[in-house]
Amino acid sequence: MRQVKLADWARVSESVGLSERECLEVNQFGDGKARWIYDPETFSWDMANRMTKFIEMNYPRPLPVNYTAVSNYMWIEPDDCVNMAGLLRGEMMWTKDAVAKVVELRGQGMKYKDIARQLSPNMTANTRNSCHLQIYGL
Repeated sequence: MRQVKLADWARVSESVGLSERECLEVNQFGDGKARWIYDPETFSWDMANRMTKFIEMNYPRPLPVNYTAVSNYMWIEPDDCVNMAGLLRGEMMWTKDAVAKVVELRGQGMKYKDIARQLSPNMTANTRNSCHLQIYGL
């Protein structure tokens, strides 16, 4: 994997006269950003906590989160930041792929609590999203 030198946002901020957050929000350069797709075997709470802390510090409610800034701060693809933030809030997108994964895992005899862990770091067998697994007979 190619090594990418990340910007020193404090230095950029100082040189252009904008806040670090403004610099992160307007930066459109994104070559070499990493992907961040949830995998229960490699999931890192360190990264998740880093992103959550950045969002909480820079976008307190009711401010909408600027995922361009989050992406630039984390140096992760923007769509992956949006998806992971949703998973961390306990939101689940029930796409055809997600449903197919559930059907596959149920077919292998996996329990709902174990399936939930495969789909999201915050989903348990008792969460609303996991209950959908049972309601829809997945």
